[in-house]
Amino acid sequence: MTAAGPEAPERPAPPVELSNVRFSYGREEVLHGIDLVVGAGEICSVVGDNGAGKSTIARLAVGELKPTAGTVRLFGENPTRFGRWDLVGYVPQLPPEAVSRFPATALELVSAFQSAGARGRRPSRAERRAQSLDALGQVGMDAHATRMVSELSGGQLQRVRLACALVSGPKLLVLDEPTNGLDRESREALCSLVAAAHAKRGLAVLLVTHDQRTLARLGGGVLLVEDGRVVRKGA
Repeated sequence: MTAAGPEAPERPAPPVELSNVRFSYGREEVLHGIDLVVGAGEICSVVGDNGAGKSTIARLAVGELKPTAGTVRLFGENPTRFGRWDLVGYVPQLPPEAVSRFPATALELVSAFQSAGARGRRPSRAERRAQSLDALGQVGMDAHATRMVSELSGGQLQRVRLACALVSGPKLLVLDEPTNGLDRESREALCSLVAAAHAKRGLAVLLVTHDQRTLARLGGGVLLVEDGRVVRKGA
């Protein structure tokens, strides 16, 4: 009888996992048995026409919505019981005016997200400021730190929102139509920033987009959704 060898270390749970997920708004089912896995360090783009159910998938992944059936796991946990929100950076789909009306500077907005994502010992005010300035620097917006968000262009505002998502040092970045309404230059700049953050930090990225140019720029795996169903998976 031979002695058993050492047990292989348990593989960490993927940042995002949806298994046979269904979701309904009222009586209308809009997702029909969605399966999706985003592994550590992977980029996965959910693509499809408007109304296909793409944004619903992102909102389920971060716990904004609960599935009607099936399971959603965020780093192996049910999002409703998940407590490590510093691991998740989320840029939801919002009209620019919904953010630009916020009465704060770019630095204050990012600092608010830094505070929300903090864990353990609460950072001091000076630490929050330094970390927030660093996040703004990563997206090329540190020179605009003291400007009111209402004064920023659409492209600048999206950069600040990306800084908000990155400031807590996440392992997962969820982006819902991040280039909507941006001109070509701003769109390419934002894609470059996301690609750089992915490469530098080894982030997992779940991207929702209908923009083929964004998809081509970031690469990774692709999940094509039509009428609430996955019709193709690929690279």
